[in-house]
Amino acid sequence: MRLFIAIQVSEEIRRALAEAQERLRSTGADLKLVEPENIHLTMKFLGEVAEEKVGEISGAMERAISGRGAFHARVRGVGVFPDMRYIRVVWAGVSEGSERIVELQRSLDSELQGLGFPRERDFVPHVTLARVRSPRGKEELAREIRGMAGLEFGEMEVKSVDLVQSRLTPKGPVYSTLAEVGL
Repeated sequence: MRLFIAIQVSEEIRRALAEAQERLRSTGADLKLVEPENIHLTMKFLGEVAEEKVGEISGAMERAISGRGAFHARVRGVGVFPDMRYIRVVWAGVSEGSERIVELQRSLDSELQGLGFPRERDFVPHVTLARVRSPRGKEELAREIRGMAGLEFGEMEVKSVDLVQSRLTPKGPVYSTLAEVGL
C-alpha cells in the first residue's frame, strides 16, 4: 500500500486553490495540476507499506498527536521548489499556524522513526498545486507565480491528521482515508 499522512484542507480553501491553479494553467506551462479533490497538506510520505503495518502507523499517529488541541491555519501565497530558476513544484504556503504544523510533523517523525521510517529533512508546510513537467512556458509561469505571492486562500481549523492510501491509476491517484486521528 502506498501511504502518506496529511492534513485535509477546507472546501473554501480547496475552491480558492483551484482558481489559482486555473491561473497557472493559463500560462501555457507544461504542468501536472493536482486534482482539486486531492489537494491536501502532506505531513509525511511513507511510501510502500505492508498492510499489516497500518495499525502500528495509526497508533504512532495517536501517540504523536496525544494532548494536542485543534488550531487555526491560514493558507497564503504561492511559491516553488527548489527555486524560481528551476521550478519543479508550485505550492501554496501556510502563514498562520505553520509553527504548530511543524511541531506536529516533528512529533509524527519521532514516533514513526521507531517503526523504521526516516526523519524528514527541512519540512516546509505547503499544499502542492502543480508539478512542472518541462521548461515550456517557464517565463510566463514564473511571472504569474510572482503575481500570486500574496494571495490569501483562507483560514481553516486543523482538527485531525489522516493516514491516506494513494492508489495510482491511469487517470491519476485515487486517495482513501484509512485512519483519522483527532487533535
